[in-house]
Amino acid sequence: MVEYLRFGGLDTGEEPSPYDVMLRTPLVTLRRYFTAETRTSPDRDPVLLVPPLMLSADVWDVSPSTSAVAHLHNSGMDPWVVDFGDPAAEPNGLQRNVTDHVLAVSDAIDAVRRTVGRDVHIGGYSQGGLFCYQAAALRRTESIASIFALGSPMEPLSLPGLDLPEEIFSAISKLGIGVLSRTGLPGWASANLFSWTSPIATAKQRLQYLMALGDRDALLPRERQRRFLSNEGWIAFPGPAIAEVMESMTNDRFVRGGLVFDGRAVTMADITCPVLIFTGQYDAFAPPRAVRDVVKGLPHTEVWECTMPTGHFGLGVGSRANRETWPTVARWVGWIGGRNERPENLADAREVGLVEREPEGGGTVRQLLNAGTEGMLAAPGLARDVVGRATGALAEVTTEAVNQVPRLLRLERVRGSTTVSYGGLLAEAYDRDPTAVCLLYRGRAHTRADVAREVDDLVLRLLWVGVRRGEHVGVLVDSGAVLLWTAAALSRIGAVAVLLRPGSDIAAELRIGRARRVLVDASHLDEVRKAGVRTHVIGGSGSSEKSGTAEKPSTAEKSSTAEKSSTAEDLDSIDASAVRTPDWYRPNPGRGRDLGFVLFGDGPDGIRSIPVTNRRWALSAYGAASAAALTESDTVYSANALYHASGLLLATAAPVAVGARVALTDSFDPQTFWSDVRHYGATVVPYTWSMLRLLLDQPPGPDEAYHPVRLFIGSGIPTTVWRDALERFAPAQILEMFVPVRTDAILANVSGRKIGSIGRPLPGTARVELAAIDPDTGELRCDGEGYVRKAKRGDRGRLLVEVDRGHPYADDVPMRGVFDAHDAWVDTGEDFTVDAEGDFWPGGRSSDTITTQAGPLRPREVEDALARVPGVAAVAVITERRKVLAAIATKAGEVFDSGRARLVLEGVSDAAGRVEIVEVEAIPLTRWYRPDVPALRRLVTRAEQTV
Repeated sequence: MVEYLRFGGLDTGEEPSPYDVMLRTPLVTLRRYFTAETRTSPDRDPVLLVPPLMLSADVWDVSPSTSAVAHLHNSGMDPWVVDFGDPAAEPNGLQRNVTDHVLAVSDAIDAVRRTVGRDVHIGGYSQGGLFCYQAAALRRTESIASIFALGSPMEPLSLPGLDLPEEIFSAISKLGIGVLSRTGLPGWASANLFSWTSPIATAKQRLQYLMALGDRDALLPRERQRRFLSNEGWIAFPGPAIAEVMESMTNDRFVRGGLVFDGRAVTMADITCPVLIFTGQYDAFAPPRAVRDVVKGLPHTEVWECTMPTGHFGLGVGSRANRETWPTVARWVGWIGGRNERPENLADAREVGLVEREPEGGGTVRQLLNAGTEGMLAAPGLARDVVGRATGALAEVTTEAVNQVPRLLRLERVRGSTTVSYGGLLAEAYDRDPTAVCLLYRGRAHTRADVAREVDDLVLRLLWVGVRRGEHVGVLVDSGAVLLWTAAALSRIGAVAVLLRPGSDIAAELRIGRARRVLVDASHLDEVRKAGVRTHVIGGSGSSEKSGTAEKPSTAEKSSTAEKSSTAEDLDSIDASAVRTPDWYRPNPGRGRDLGFVLFGDGPDGIRSIPVTNRRWALSAYGAASAAALTESDTVYSANALYHASGLLLATAAPVAVGARVALTDSFDPQTFWSDVRHYGATVVPYTWSMLRLLLDQPPGPDEAYHPVRLFIGSGIPTTVWRDALERFAPAQILEMFVPVRTDAILANVSGRKIGSIGRPLPGTARVELAAIDPDTGELRCDGEGYVRKAKRGDRGRLLVEVDRGHPYADDVPMRGVFDAHDAWVDTGEDFTVDAEGDFWPGGRSSDTITTQAGPLRPREVEDALARVPGVAAVAVITERRKVLAAIATKAGEVFDSGRARLVLEGVSDAAGRVEIVEVEAIPLTRWYRPDVPALRRLVTRAEQTV
């Protein structure tokens, strides 16, 4: 008792295992144990052990009887240990982040590999195991023989006895991240945190120890372990590291991808070496389910599991670890090296199976919290009342929209006079958190501060060459990143970004877009030479090795550019630091009514402009973000170019509105799609028309299993593709939207329950109505007073969108006095029906209606009907030599029942019953994934000749 009172414990007289320091840096000390003996045995396999952040490196050598390094050495291994030291005692130690530790582990792997000349087996306990995964992913498994992890969960450590609802746990996590990122967690707090989670068990153990102090010999064998776990082994947890760990875990980035180290996007899917996980049956801090979830993030390697009847600490420290953990590791290393059979106590983790997290019954605290949280979410009357008052659209909002109230409120407030713009929202995001990653492109990660520097720098250069507020400026570049911040820079000035399409008629688009100057990269300089506009060459491809900086052209490239056009001005040659801003300049002056962008499309009469006001852009941003329930944890993967409406309005606007990440790719490649999704951790993927069919045509691969995508969002998806995508890519959902051109209307099928429907108008967007039409001619029907009639529920009608009379494009609206004397409406040219619940169902464009001897034929009706025939992968209706043909592509391995298809068409209408059916190998698509009619006609002709 006296010894305990004087020294806080008993003196065991035990000595730690001997080691030499092989590497010392400000962040890490690399220990090699039993160096003298190991050097005489060069065939020993090197094993590198990584401790968790809250425990000292001595966790691997607590006492001779429970020493991991001693056991591995005695088993013929060459043990090495990473020692991060105590951050509280190291210079700037409390400012360390996860990247610092991962890079240190990677450096340690290199040092061991150089010393022994062999690949290294790396293993870690709890957080240390996560460092092993991250370092291996960063290195793409280079120089790594295998990984073993002891109780390393893919989600935040559970707190036994306090099983909180997900909503409350998320809120507490955000609060904790904000506080602990600044303060860190001292060693004493780390020790007490684990003690407080089991206060009764802790008090009981301490009481039993005090009662047994009279028997010193009985206490000695476990004394070093007791002192280590009660106080001596705990060290400080740096605040920035806490924030990163919690952010990665709560956002599930370990499993889904999108980890960022040193400006690089990293995914655990790049790990290809064998992996062994240890799970404790009674581990309440890292439940087996959470540890086993690593399988989801490792599609390209074997994952084995060793389950032990112990808790969290028993996996790495204590007699149980000495009896099971380290003998298993020794046999594992031997098996990987081909010297012995696989350990019998290992099971394939994939065969063990994954268990999704489910709320467990618990004490009164949890029941009250669950009742309160779930009660609020399940109260449709209250939810609709709150949201209805906030948005003025009570009947259109479901209970899922409660969490979106702030965005819906802001969406409702976006008016023509509201100050809002792309550049403005980027600035707001920067003010919230400049260090947050916002852009992933070509393997690099860019923070909001990185993008802000690029945008601010470009703004100064543009001001220098005379770009002014309201001026229309053409933009033609290949790099998605450069296009993004060029559009942002123009928005910040208040200019209009005219987004030109590569390969199109550039001169015509510049003329239609009223642009008198163009920003172009060197690869497209020849395309604008004859346009007769002032030209500025903008460099950079966004692929620089330094995060946040664009890749500048070399001197040779600049010389080549100058030779191509002596009239082109090089923006990169301007010294931005010497530019003085003009007095008139005010950043982000754009208002809702101001034109922000000009896009282009191809219509029957050629190229047509698609003007996008700041209000329409903002409506798309908040509307899509609300419909998709986007959060900062989401990553939106854009496979469409930003000069396309889906790329601009869905892939960039919505993420900027909520602070989500954007992952850009230069082109859509179905063969590498799932690999890219894993790389960036994409959760939301915009699509256009039949884009997802190209994914469905690919054979399933490892990266597709347990993919992170929760939502595909877009417009125009055929019902066949919709059904097949839901089935194959589950649990991902489809969010189909419809955004009429030149209007502020947005309709969205938020619930996704009705396949084929575009849902209902989003709250805060423009009002829509269905006008009654003549079923034969498609003309609008009027009443006796000359006003247009509204279509009845279930009847086909024309979609009209109301516009503000003060709208800048009101002159384009030919329809006034439609439903009353003072209104103004845009005729979208699209026909719809509305069901009893108020959901809209598309019927195709009225101009697509084909006049036949049997009556009018609407291609959309035929396509929807044939899409329900089993085996049909895609269908498109075309006219060829006065015949109406339905081209059918069947699914691989399935047979098309032409007789059944004929009966289906006869049930649609007499005109549909006369449509000829032609089977083709595939429906050719345009670059925007619509049916390529000219190519399809050629294909159909060849098919008919073959028959």
